[in-house]
Amino acid sequence: MNRTLAIMKALGWAGGTIHQVAAETGCTVEGLLYGSATDYRVGSDHNKGWFAGRNSTVGHNRTVNFPKYKGNLDFWLGVAEGLIQQEAGR
Repeated sequence: MNRTLAIMKALGWAGGTIHQVAAETGCTVEGLLYGSATDYRVGSDHNKGWFAGRNSTVGHNRTVNFPKYKGNLDFWLGVAEGLIQQEAGR
C-alpha cells in the first residue's frame, strides 16, 4: 500500500487519483507523494493523523477529524503512515 491508497482507504474511497486526494485533503500532490513530516513527536499533527487513521471510524474521521486538518500535510502523512504500518502488521 502506498500513501495515495492509504489516504483513499481512510477517506472511505474504493479508488481515485492522487489529484482527487490532494483536492480532498487540501495538500499538494508533491507533498503527498514526496513530502516528509516536520514533527513526529507525541501530540504532533503527524501523530494525531497516525492515530486517527488507525483508530477512528471513517465516518468520525470524515465529519470530525479530517475537516479540521484540511491542508495540514503533517496530519495527512500521519494518516497514510499509520494505515501503511497497520497493513504491514506493525
